[in-house]
Amino acid sequence: MKCETKKVGNVTIFVIVGDVVFSHLNEVREVIKKEMADTSSNKVLLDLTKVGMIDSAGVGFIVSVYKTVLSSKGSFALINPNEAVESVLQTVGLTRLFKVYESEDEAIKAI
Repeated sequence: MKCETKKVGNVTIFVIVGDVVFSHLNEVREVIKKEMADTSSNKVLLDLTKVGMIDSAGVGFIVSVYKTVLSSKGSFALINPNEAVESVLQTVGLTRLFKVYESEDEAIKAI
C-alpha cells in the first residue's frame, strides 16, 4: 500500500493505492500525518479508487484521519470506494459521518 499526495487549490487529496489493512498502515499513516502537519489546508479527500479491500484497522485509520481533520474544523470526504469497501464503510456506519463522492471533481466542488 502506498499514498500519493496532490493538491488542487486549497484541497489536499491523498490517493491510497493498495489494500487498507493492518500490515500496511504505518507507512501511509506517517505520510498523511506529515503532510497534514506541513499544510494549512483543512480540506482533505481520501481517494479510494485504487483500494481493493479494507479491514478493521483500515476503518480505524480512516476514522483517525477524519478526526484529525475535524479537530482543525476542516472538511473530509472519500472518493470512489469500490463496492466491497463501501459496503464495509456502510456496515460500520461511517457513510453517515462523512460524504462519499464518485469522482474527484465532484468531491472538490462539494468540499
